[in-house]
Amino acid sequence: MTDTSLETVDATALERVVTSTDANTLGRYWLGAGSLALLASLVAGVLVALERLDLSGAEVFGSADEVFQFWSAHRVGLVLLAVVPILVGLGTAVAPRQVGTDTVAFPRMAAFSFWTWLLGAGTTITGFLIDGGLGAPDAGSQRQAVALTMVGLLMAIVGLLGATVSLLTTIVAGRVPGLTLRRIPLFSWTLLVSGTFWLLTLPVLAANTVLAYVDLRGRPAVRFGAEDAIWEQLSWAFTHPQVYAFALPLVGIAFDVVPVSVRSRLANHDVVLALTGALGVLGFGAYAQTFFDTPGTPIMREAIYVVDAFAAAVVALALVGGLADTLRRGAANLGGRPPAPMVLSVLSMLLLLGAGVAGALRAVDPLDLLGTSATGAQMTLTIGAALVGAMAGTLWWGDRIFGKSSSQGLGLLAGLAAVVGVLLVGAADLVSGFLGQADFTGASVAAAGSPDSGVDGLNAVALVGVVLVLVGALGWFANGIKRLTGAPAPADPWGGHTLEWADDPSSVEVTSERPLLDARQTEGASA
Repeated sequence: MTDTSLETVDATALERVVTSTDANTLGRYWLGAGSLALLASLVAGVLVALERLDLSGAEVFGSADEVFQFWSAHRVGLVLLAVVPILVGLGTAVAPRQVGTDTVAFPRMAAFSFWTWLLGAGTTITGFLIDGGLGAPDAGSQRQAVALTMVGLLMAIVGLLGATVSLLTTIVAGRVPGLTLRRIPLFSWTLLVSGTFWLLTLPVLAANTVLAYVDLRGRPAVRFGAEDAIWEQLSWAFTHPQVYAFALPLVGIAFDVVPVSVRSRLANHDVVLALTGALGVLGFGAYAQTFFDTPGTPIMREAIYVVDAFAAAVVALALVGGLADTLRRGAANLGGRPPAPMVLSVLSMLLLLGAGVAGALRAVDPLDLLGTSATGAQMTLTIGAALVGAMAGTLWWGDRIFGKSSSQGLGLLAGLAAVVGVLLVGAADLVSGFLGQADFTGASVAAAGSPDSGVDGLNAVALVGVVLVLVGALGWFANGIKRLTGAPAPADPWGGHTLEWADDPSSVEVTSERPLLDARQTEGASA
């Protein structure tokens, strides 16, 4: 009898890519795919901005419905296919290390979530490109393509939800001894807060999408789910207050980067915990759906909506004040040129403050800004702030994630281009809102308010801004590609304060929120 034994067959490169459950690898996947989706979303935004230069007819696109498809694609893509996935990627790679573990909870689910999101993102983009999107069927959009878009959107939402569950479980259950929730680094804390509200609101968005899909494929809806108002059922997720929940991790990035950069301990850690928690609560937007309006009392004119808008601005101001205090305390330690991640993270906080101010102005009833381009301004400033914060985060933690160094100068230039672009778009659209320009201008002069009032010039400024954001995103992407072939990076290039910079987190005694700084100060005192 001949003995037979099982042979071990090495996995192919493709199998290793698809089946990897390593947190760092999954983080890279999210970052790479999200950055590609970011470029696609910004290209759609540039095309729509070009169309707005001449609203006498559809010059770039074939019809007003096509304009709407790309306008909505820009917003959906920027949030659910780009910025949020990029933040999830940063969180997947960084948060486990920050709490002292080298793996993510439910690793197979984390991997499955990424591939589900990726397939959904590809399906969503395909639906937009084949006359689908979130337009109105029979008005130019193809019914089957619209249904395909919503299937893709559902898959993307499911992927984000799965990744969020894995990430939040890691932060809560994977902490080393001594690292209480009160002591976890602020990036992980803001992921915990924002992720909690993603889990509360993204299922509502998914339910809205299912209702619209059922109406398309089955029995016509009487009211909710009506196919001629698909965007109206989903738009709450891309405006005030929900966008604050999506952008909240930028605050954690800033408060992790700045104290290390100025070599100073954060004096108001507990206050920042409370303020970011409050901003997360204020960012719960599932209640702000126009389909829930009662006759004569639109939800956007209710007291809760107005108070929410002003409270968000106040919280943003308080957070900026706390960051300014940290900068003041450590200004003498900066020396020469400040690190690029610090510059970009501070600018992202200022953009968030600008978004809060725009949101508060928009909620003032006598100004009549609710249906105007001021809505787009607030969304652009908020999500733009999150994008700039993510750029700062990849410059800060990129060496640790990829093990290779990148050009800080190129990263800074790319981030500054994005900052200027976001400011131009936000300011132009906000002023255009005061001049009566509608949020969606379509291909109609009537929707642009009064063209003689300067709206045309402001639309040109907004176009320049979108182009600058795209240039910044291209520079950021190019810097990331360049990093892959860069020189090996040091383990801790910044002198970090938190556990992600430790070679062996389990060997570090955690007695405060900045254990590595504690260890260095103890060594200095005993030397």
